[in-house]
Amino acid sequence: MFIGWLKYADVAELTKIAEETGWLLDGYHVKLMMMHAPHLCYGAYEEGVLVGAVMAIEFETSAMIKYFMVKPSHQKQGIGRRLFKTLLEVLKEEHPSLYLHANPQLKSFFEGYGFKSVMEVGRYLNVGKVPPFSFTNAQAKELDSGNFDATIRRIDAETFGEDRMEFMLDEMERNSSLKFALPNSFQHSSVINSRGVYLGPWQCREGFEEEAEKMMQGVLYFRGLKKVIADIPLGNQKAVELFEKYHFQQKGVFLHMCYGEPRSIKFENIYAFSL
Repeated sequence: MFIGWLKYADVAELTKIAEETGWLLDGYHVKLMMMHAPHLCYGAYEEGVLVGAVMAIEFETSAMIKYFMVKPSHQKQGIGRRLFKTLLEVLKEEHPSLYLHANPQLKSFFEGYGFKSVMEVGRYLNVGKVPPFSFTNAQAKELDSGNFDATIRRIDAETFGEDRMEFMLDEMERNSSLKFALPNSFQHSSVINSRGVYLGPWQCREGFEEEAEKMMQGVLYFRGLKKVIADIPLGNQKAVELFEKYHFQQKGVFLHMCYGEPRSIKFENIYAFSL
């Protein structure tokens, strides 16, 4: 077994492993992570064939670990532990705070490395069944703000307490990106496969829930014929109520877990996480 850096040629095999393990993976997003942080993208290879992976993207002070998975036929052989320890040792040297979204079945695994659970994250799904609502061209024009970049910089820094823009802005510049901005909120969605749209990142300052509802109506108006997926912090009751009002159903749960220095994240601002 060999642990080495992932290559762009591995994306197709990564996608297959994600399908086998039930992870939602987007090839564009994976390639973007390899471009921004190639030294934080590791694969496990058996006779030259990829059997597992773990990746991370770094921000100003923190880093997020993503796409930690091992092919089912190769699980319980210590491969995941080797991958995770390799990445963790690199990250601990450079970032005082780390976080990830964990499958609840791996809670004890991550706790063994010092991670602590902070918040449950619900995966919500809408398959085109929405309540009737009125949405006009004037409302669409209002959401089509020319100040998207400035708005996201201001609100995301307030929500996460650091500069995350180098990666975030690239993440939201794909051909299928749909971006909304109002004075106290922003929303991004993108097509991730032939059937689905991922909704996120989406943030709205607490107390401006009417802006969040305008954006919900906007994304369903433009994207409603596709399956819309979003991961939301279940501690944000206003977000949960809005998704349920528009007939989203909870289909899964993850754990937002952190390591290292405590971080003051305003979960009340988060209506959907980034992919």
